[in-house]
Amino acid sequence: MKTSPKHRGVIVPLVTPVNAAGELDEAAAARLVDHLASNGCGMLVLGTTGEVASLPLALRRRYVEIAVKTAAKRTPVFACAASNCVSDSIEAANAYLALGADAAVGILPNYFKLEPVEIQAYFERLSDGIRGPLMVYNMPATTGMSIPYDVIEALSQRPNITGLKDSEGTAGRREETAKRFGGRADFSLFMGIAAHSVPALRLGFDGLVPSSGNLYPERWSSLFNAAEAGDWTAAEKLQQQLDTLGAVFQRNRTLGQSLAALKAGLGLRSLCGADMIPPLLPLSPADQEAVRSELRQLG
Repeated sequence: MKTSPKHRGVIVPLVTPVNAAGELDEAAAARLVDHLASNGCGMLVLGTTGEVASLPLALRRRYVEIAVKTAAKRTPVFACAASNCVSDSIEAANAYLALGADAAVGILPNYFKLEPVEIQAYFERLSDGIRGPLMVYNMPATTGMSIPYDVIEALSQRPNITGLKDSEGTAGRREETAKRFGGRADFSLFMGIAAHSVPALRLGFDGLVPSSGNLYPERWSSLFNAAEAGDWTAAEKLQQQLDTLGAVFQRNRTLGQSLAALKAGLGLRSLCGADMIPPLLPLSPADQEAVRSELRQLG
């Protein structure tokens, strides 16, 4: 039997607002969290969109603390424990859970290439050490590895492993993932690729993790609610709008540059500054304004 309730809905991967010195902008962090929770979206703190690999440990804990306090149980708060050191990931996850996070999120280390047996053993070690719910995060774009289906199946039987965030765009991946793990009362499936959102929901995924939700949480909530109501025409229309908006951040950019463009876009609502955490750099002032101008035109 699982140790926590099943989660559904929109879980936005939060950007990490910082100042030019690389310090957490705590006021902006609280604004972002309130912006999401007020629009019915949960949040993933310290994910890829949050530049987690570059964040000091003290900053990570403080951000989780602010997110939990500001969300105030209105919507779920997940926190990613990302480290190449297993014991550090376990320690961090337990700290986040102790602060009030609803679930820890575990991602593979990204230094050594792991075989399936090693991938399974890694998550089992996390599961054994973490005192609370654990979500598995599959992100080949940053880890260089895909978590095999059979490994996910074995992990999904563990009492405190409660779901999967899948951010792999391999052809047929979402269909096979839904076929194998969809419809379970004790295991949540979250789609981590925003452009795949409506197809994933049609297949039975339980939720979405869209980075553009930092700026447009109300639209993502509307998309999910339309899908829940079976209004696929409305959901598809919103998907097309959000794909167009998402392309502004991603077009001809690396992953890091797209995150910088997203922060630039957040300036439209005075939610976050444009500073990035080294080694990533902010967009130039001209490029920041170009992003904001294009978003204004799209509405």
